[in-house]
Amino acid sequence: MLHSTMTPGQDAPGIRWLTAAAGSALTPLLRGPRRNGEVVARTTDMVAVHVTGAEPALVCVTNTRAARLPCAMIVDTPLPAATVGTPAAIGNGRLRLPTAVVSVARWWPARAPHVFDAALCVRRAARCPRPDLDELVRQAAALLTDGLSTDRHRLGDAVDALLGLGPGLTPAGDDVLAGALTTLRAVHSRRADELTAAIEAAAPLSRTTTVSAGLLAYAAQGRCVPELAALLAALESPGGDVQSAHRDLLTVGHTSGSALYAGVLCALLRADHPMSDRRPAL
Repeated sequence: MLHSTMTPGQDAPGIRWLTAAAGSALTPLLRGPRRNGEVVARTTDMVAVHVTGAEPALVCVTNTRAARLPCAMIVDTPLPAATVGTPAAIGNGRLRLPTAVVSVARWWPARAPHVFDAALCVRRAARCPRPDLDELVRQAAALLTDGLSTDRHRLGDAVDALLGLGPGLTPAGDDVLAGALTTLRAVHSRRADELTAAIEAAAPLSRTTTVSAGLLAYAAQGRCVPELAALLAALESPGGDVQSAHRDLLTVGHTSGSALYAGVLCALLRADHPMSDRRPAL
């Protein structure tokens, strides 16, 4: 059981000591030397920290209700008190905030999914319903499918159309990009590097929220929420329950699940795919 205690000593009185289950994607940051950062977002279920000079740079302290982000440190107690701009530091196994120290009690695997039969994924994705997207997001997602099918110039245009598109902490356009990145990594496509480069060239920190930019950096490594990994696994398995996995993915966030799913389709439907003549519609 993860827990919270009060420990006097080197830290100021009133510091909360929390233990967390940390995603393995955070291993370099948590086991590395101390790095400074600051709180960039605070919700009822998450405290997000951007780490200076790191890539990926996002660390999120979350409760058990939140989506299991690959960069999550999950606690089963109330989240630390923190406001945007609060200084933070990470390293040597801990995340430090002025009001709390969060240390790792155990690790959970935040592995990138891998797919070896992309053609089967395309056939099975055709049985899923179209993603429910805002019309502007749908049009921009169609540009991404086209960009992945043609050249890098058009891919850059698609990234420009999607990056930061939509409201919220993770705009739907960013989620489309994250779903596509994760899928391209999963199917071992050379387009993953091209899409990553196009996103980096668009300077995401200046175009979208710091949280969303941070999650795109993890998606560039192929890391994602478990619901997306489960959908990719179901699509590749002849006996996989695609409909159930699809429904589970749609429960992620307000619009994130549907937008991530749209990104999966964008990646699977690129024209150089051997099954591109059997495309599900966006």
